[in-house]
Amino acid sequence: MSEFAILQWLIISALFFVVPFWRIFERAGFKPALSWIALIPGGILILLWILAFAKWPILKGTEIKKE
Repeated sequence: MSEFAILQWLIISALFFVVPFWRIFERAGFKPALSWIALIPGGILILLWILAFAKWPILKGTEIKKE
């Protein structure tokens, strides 16, 4: 019975971390499959760095003025 509880915990945590990043990457124009990186230790930090410093493909052709 405890093995089933561990499996449930893994599925719930995967959904909790992967689904929001999937939606964010999809809307930003990145490949949504990158969200699976959230499951490795430190992966969430990697994804946040990608979102913060990469040029978003969805913004190609638009000009963003820095003030």
